[in-house]
Order: sequence, then structure tokens, then C-alpha cells
Amino acid sequence: MDFILPVLAVPAIGTLIGYLLGYAAIYFKVEKDPRIEAVIALLPNGQCGQCGFPGCAQAAGAMVRGEAPVGACTPGGAALAKRIAVLLDLPPDDGEESVPQVAVINAQACDGCGRCQKKCNFDAIIGATRQQHGILGDDCTGCAACIAICPQQAIELRADPQLTPSAAKPRFDVREASYV
Repeated sequence: MDFILPVLAVPAIGTLIGYLLGYAAIYFKVEKDPRIEAVIALLPNGQCGQCGFPGCAQAAGAMVRGEAPVGACTPGGAALAKRIAVLLDLPPDDGEESVPQVAVINAQACDGCGRCQKKCNFDAIIGATRQQHGILGDDCTGCAACIAICPQQAIELRADPQLTPSAAKPRFDVREASYV
């Protein structure tokens, strides 16, 4: 009979702790703004820091709270700023149109040290140690993280030939667009 009390006490204590944790989860629940998650999904999430925030989640929170402009993400460019403005129901930033840029490696100056490849958050730089490196233009966001780390100054930003318009095109009217 002495062994029944300890055997029943363990499940009873477990049940009590379970109820307390469930109550604490409901009582201390923190509501998140769904707009922050939507802006995070739009951002490139490379944590490059060009916007002045340590990561894209912090930048998205600042954009939703109005502490940062919708065009703060330099790698995203004007197109991303317009999408975020539509999402947050803000007027579009009609400031200076930025041209999307990508990094380009000077073949004669690259010694293949590999520092740029390690620094790239988007895996846009390819190459082996002590061999010339290259940039995957489709993956490069133009964040310029590789430029600062290159000891030979062999990397520079240039206008992205795939995204730079060669002829005048009709302007995109943000008020008529809808993004989900």
C-alpha cells in the first residue's frame, strides 16, 4: 500500500504542471502584428544591415511602426519599397528611383582569397580558394557586403543589366495594384 501514493503522485504533479503551463501560455501570450510577418516575407532576409538595423525582422518592425521608411532596404530597391507601401497602405515613396545593382568582380585584380565568398549572405559568389571568383547575377542583391571585405578592391557595384530598363516604360501605378 505504501507504493501506491508515490505512483499516483507523479502523474498528479505532471497534470498540475501541465495545467499551469497551459494557463501561463494563455495569460502571457504576446500578440504579433501580422503586417510585420508579411513585410519580413517580402524582404530578401540577407541580414546585410544596409538599412541600419541588425536584421530584416527588426527593419520590418520599424517599417510597420513608422520608424523607418518603406524604402530602407537598399538591395530590394524601388520595386520592393512600392510593394511594402501597398501592403502597409502608405503613400508610395516617390523619391529618387534607385537602379538595381549587382556586384562585379574584376578578373585581373581577384586573387581568390575567398573572403567575399564567406561574407556573402546570399551565396551569390562562386569559386575555389586561390582561383578567380564569380558572381551569380540572379542571386546577388547588391548589398555590397563583399566590397568592404575584399582586400584587393576587386569588386564593384554596377547596374543590373537584367533589371535596368533600356527604354522608357509606363510607370507602375501603386494605387491600382494589389498584393496579398
